[in-house]
Amino acid sequence: MENNKFVKTRESGIELLRILLMLMVIFIHVCVYGGYSDIATHYLAVPERVFYHLVYLSSRCCVYVYIIVFGYFSVTSNKSLENIKVKIAKIYLPMLFYSILIPFLGQAIGLWKLNTIEKVRSFFPFTSKIWYFMTLYLLVLILSPFINKALTFLSKKEYTHLVVILFLMFSVWTVLAQLDQTSDIIRLDKVFETSKGQSLYGFIYMYILGGYLRLHIPCHNKAKFRYLFAFAGLTVVNYLLYHYVDSYDKISIVYDNPILVLQGICLVMFFRELKFKSKVINYIASVNLGVYMIHEQYLVRNKLWDDWFGFLSSKSFYKSNTYPFKILLICVTVFTACGIIEKIRTWIFKGVNILLGKRNTHKKQTDLSANN
Repeated sequence: MENNKFVKTRESGIELLRILLMLMVIFIHVCVYGGYSDIATHYLAVPERVFYHLVYLSSRCCVYVYIIVFGYFSVTSNKSLENIKVKIAKIYLPMLFYSILIPFLGQAIGLWKLNTIEKVRSFFPFTSKIWYFMTLYLLVLILSPFINKALTFLSKKEYTHLVVILFLMFSVWTVLAQLDQTSDIIRLDKVFETSKGQSLYGFIYMYILGGYLRLHIPCHNKAKFRYLFAFAGLTVVNYLLYHYVDSYDKISIVYDNPILVLQGICLVMFFRELKFKSKVINYIASVNLGVYMIHEQYLVRNKLWDDWFGFLSSKSFYKSNTYPFKILLICVTVFTACGIIEKIRTWIFKGVNILLGKRNTHKKQTDLSANN
């Protein structure tokens, strides 16, 4: 953004958080798709297993934190559908680009073969839900002008009541409904379905929560490390519940688990108050959605974790004491490689925009000359 010929650099605390969140996302995929979870649970020694669970459980809040941040920045800015047309295009066009490019380019260079359904669905990334996160993100963006009008009209007391009610509905109720001990008394079926936090319910819930932090929780001038200590403490509590409460293991990692929601709040509260400016951090953070779309596209995902990093599912990989550092290196490598591809994509888009701008300018000049 330019102001009086000087470029204003965005605060980098939240941008640093975005980078860390994407690394968490990749780590979760290492665990789930790469096989680290299965190896850690069944074959590693107790200390290594505990280490795995603590790191894994501390990473599970990352998806919801993205939406909290989205709500935090958008609650005061998305005024109308007209205002967000450009934002919608900036999200959807890269989706369409990668949805078409990745399958057909991969087939052209022999990475995979596409069937008819895969070819057709490539042209409809939004409705075919190639990336569930991107579909829900766009839906929340489209709804945001209407949500914002309601939220900014509420008093602090009314907004607080809303957040508490949503927390009880979409976090506490959902967890109790899934516990074997309480599932016969507290039920969700035919009321609402959160799909373990991967539904529009949960994303709107987090958007509203982010708006509340922006509008009604004052920001300090210095980061409070108590939020990080609280985050770590909540991770330990989640692990203890996982370890000692029957049937909680399947709930410990769902996005709308109240512990994960509180962890997300702690991260946002800490990083929004981390006051520094870094063009490098901001530049790196700008590739986040591209990194997600590239490495989580289902064809790339299968190739990535089944073939290129297939050794993650081998017990021999974990015999070395350095395997945690190797996993970190894999996460950074995936982020970097996908980030470079995303930057190339942005350069292509900028080039096309420049060409189209010149073409439109030339057309206008030609029309004016003809009229004169």
